[in-house]
Amino acid sequence: MENNLKIEASCGLKPLEIKDIIAGNNPDFVFRNDPNFSTTVLYDIEGNIINVNSWIECAHYVRGGWSNSINISSIDEERIFFIGTFIIFFLTSSIYFY
Repeated sequence: MENNLKIEASCGLKPLEIKDIIAGNNPDFVFRNDPNFSTTVLYDIEGNIINVNSWIECAHYVRGGWSNSINISSIDEERIFFIGTFIIFFLTSSIYFY
């Protein structure tokens, strides 16, 4: 039930004419573009981006943990670590050469 709410929040209501197909891990499965579905951008927990072009494709990725909102906190933590490391290196180098 909770998974259906996530799918509905990210992909919209399931169109009546569409049969929900579970693709699983089938590498040969090809999602077909739906001209009636507006392209949706989904994000995973690492900040990767994917554009989906059908409700079935969108539902497949949402079931796999993707969502339409990005988790910026993990990206910010990496940036803060990099800036902090650079500042420490710069201060240490300045003291050493001064």
